Amino acid sequence: MTISKQEIIISQNPTREQLESIYDLLGDVFSLGRAFFQERMDFDSSYDAATTWFASVDGTIASTVQIFPLHIRVGKASLKIGAMGSVGTNPNFRGMGLAHKILNDQTDWMKSEDYDLSLLLASIHPFYEKVGWRLIPEKAYSIPRPTVAPSNTSLDIIPFEPAYLDDLRAIYEQFNNERTYTVIRDEAYWDDLMKWPLWKNNDCLMIRKDERIVAYGILEKADKDNLFIHEFAYLPEAEEDVVDLLLALCQRCPQAQQIFSMLAEDHCITTFFKEQAATEHVINVAMWKKINFNSTFTKLQPELEARLQRNEHIATQPLHLDLYSADEHIYLDYEQQKLTISQVSKQDATYIPCVVDEVQLISYIIWGYEAANDGSEEVIVGDEASRILQALFPKQNATFYFSDRF
Repeated sequence: MTISKQEIIISQNPTREQLESIYDLLGDVFSLGRAFFQERMDFDSSYDAATTWFASVDGTIASTVQIFPLHIRVGKASLKIGAMGSVGTNPNFRGMGLAHKILNDQTDWMKSEDYDLSLLLASIHPFYEKVGWRLIPEKAYSIPRPTVAPSNTSLDIIPFEPAYLDDLRAIYEQFNNERTYTVIRDEAYWDDLMKWPLWKNNDCLMIRKDERIVAYGILEKADKDNLFIHEFAYLPEAEEDVVDLLLALCQRCPQAQQIFSMLAEDHCITTFFKEQAATEHVINVAMWKKINFNSTFTKLQPELEARLQRNEHIATQPLHLDLYSADEHIYLDYEQQKLTISQVSKQDATYIPCVVDEVQLISYIIWGYEAANDGSEEVIVGDEASRILQALFPKQNATFYFSDRF
């Protein structure tokens, strides 16, 4: 009996015909349907075919993974993120490790393309842990859907119309200035966002004052019991009215039983939820992977330097930190209030050693040292190193909005 070996080829840059086959595959695998995936890509003006990867078995497209390039803020700095989505394999070809092969090749490619980290949203964690993605839990709050009407009956609350897109864009930029984990959205991104499938499942209301839009809120629009807040942003003069905006949105979804929020701790909606005795939940969805820590810290250098300069205990003190994580040494040298970052140590410097688990270091970057340090991490950190890490990574009111999910 002769057994022929199947030919497996991992490729990127599909032709239009191959891309149509990829849409067919995703439409067959996921209940969302083919159009969901095609509209997300066809209406992305920045789409680069090099981000679409697929595995062929004897000439048949059998598996695919899409990279969605995003830039997120970390204070004043920004990092290039490879957001992994549209992971699908034809059931006839499962068990061959095709998706894992694609993800491994994509990791190498992202490193060559100046990506810093990769983010993947998933509920099946062991599958992705095998190729290096690690879970970082996030927090959500829920309350029973408020049934009361807005208290300010004279408040001018109006539905979103495309003519107000520039107003939303301006509010988003002001509200999220230096807010870690938020996506940097250029004009083209906003224009595309309006066409993507997720936007069709949004209900957006705005507050208008003196003919100006001063706040907007976006709530998931679906016929189900539990609904998530997708996004809420406001100008300072509208803060006292934002809860009324939420109440107005809640009146438009009478079927909902619970409203969930993953907004930041400093958000007035979070304060409102806590006043309503909100239930706290752990959301196990976000999985992260290091692509290149040297690149990451090089881009973070101006932000980290500014943080050290602002720290009253460290600002004027020289320090040398050997940060070791995921087989990479990052040497941080702070002298005369200037920070340099290198993969090579200074010969005349005495370094404070600091060994940090990869997933914990990513947590520090996104959430801050104290917020991420729950005592369960695999970290070898002395008191002096801990003091420096607290200065480098203060608590962040970080947010990743549902509107940017992929």
